[in-house]
Amino acid sequence: MAAVFPPDRPNPPDLVPFAEARAGVLERLVPLPVREAGLADAIGCVLAVDIAAAEDLPPFANSAMDGFAVRGADLAGAGEAAPVPLKLTGEVFAGTGRLPTVEPGAAVRIMTGGALPPGADTVVPVEQAAVEGDTVLVRLDPGPGRFVRAAGEDVRLGTVVLERGRVLDPAAVGMLASVGRKRVPVHPRPRVAVVSTGDELVDPGDPLGPGQIRDSNSWLLAAQARSAGAEAFRCGRLRDDPEALRRGFALAAAEGDLVVTSGGVSVGDRDYTKQVLATMGDVRSFKVAMQPGMPQAFGIAAGTPLYGLPGNPVSCFVVFETLVRPALRRLAGHADDRLDRPRVVARLGEPVRSPAGKVSFLRVRLAVGNEGLVASLTGNQGSGVLSSCVAADGLAVVPAEHRELPEGSPVQVLLLKEDLAWVS
Repeated sequence: MAAVFPPDRPNPPDLVPFAEARAGVLERLVPLPVREAGLADAIGCVLAVDIAAAEDLPPFANSAMDGFAVRGADLAGAGEAAPVPLKLTGEVFAGTGRLPTVEPGAAVRIMTGGALPPGADTVVPVEQAAVEGDTVLVRLDPGPGRFVRAAGEDVRLGTVVLERGRVLDPAAVGMLASVGRKRVPVHPRPRVAVVSTGDELVDPGDPLGPGQIRDSNSWLLAAQARSAGAEAFRCGRLRDDPEALRRGFALAAAEGDLVVTSGGVSVGDRDYTKQVLATMGDVRSFKVAMQPGMPQAFGIAAGTPLYGLPGNPVSCFVVFETLVRPALRRLAGHADDRLDRPRVVARLGEPVRSPAGKVSFLRVRLAVGNEGLVASLTGNQGSGVLSSCVAADGLAVVPAEHRELPEGSPVQVLLLKEDLAWVS
């Protein structure tokens, strides 16, 4: 079944191509100023400088096994039939400070992570030896230098262990701790202030009155912002009143690094949002050649970037994923090739139609077919059908030059879920 869209309407003459709208937003944004973050708060942030090791890692030779530190030369000829006896003269645990010297013909009991004592160059695992009184019988020669972690085996002094632009994941945080960094310069996670507008909106859990609907957009957008790596907070609803909108937007701009609004950017008589935004800084409304999500607004209000999204929930969802998310990640310091969600190529499981001159983003499920990935529509593609997003694995992109694509046509799909590693 072909994708379900509202009937084609003539496109307005000032329609902005999707790629142009994206570029126009991104070119006005720069990463947030660098600040120091403790390791507990750095996860998910983008590293602002190269990090070099200030010491060898590990800083000293140590044992990779529980066993016995020995001189390798003493083990010549050791075997099951002819074990080599060594005198047990001490022991070393992880953290032992004063180390006993291993003399010729001697052995020192050592635990995993214990520093290799002077004189020793090899560790015999406990499984290859037996203790009888103060004598260790070594049944097998592991070979010289075996089971010893050399100083600097992991990282040498001065080596760059993490490069600028790296997103700090758990392994990176562990490496920072390993090389002694307690705090690091990062681009902080942006704070996103989410504002909903409209007299018809009601909070979840409150009773609905005549003509009222639930405020889903603010919860949706805050969740999308957090999923993109930001900190997000809802500023509450603003009434359809110009002065209330002006005050609310100003407060949100003072609190956030990015303000995201939904509703009031269309052409209705009571769509005050775009009228108010036009008086705040250089925020301007425009129409993007995309489906869904054509009416939008963007600019700098009170020194803070502000993005106005349409009120329909699917339009809100799609515009955030395709335009706001890249803007948000630019603020967070991500590289240009990491702004968008990953893409894969799939073949359409059914024919689709698309409005003339607009890039369409179809909500699709992905499955593995005989010839690779297959993308199938999640149902009605109308801008008010949020269930089409709930069921979606990704957004299939239909370029603006295509009005129809037959079944089997290849399309790019933006992956919406992190658990889709199986598709690549």
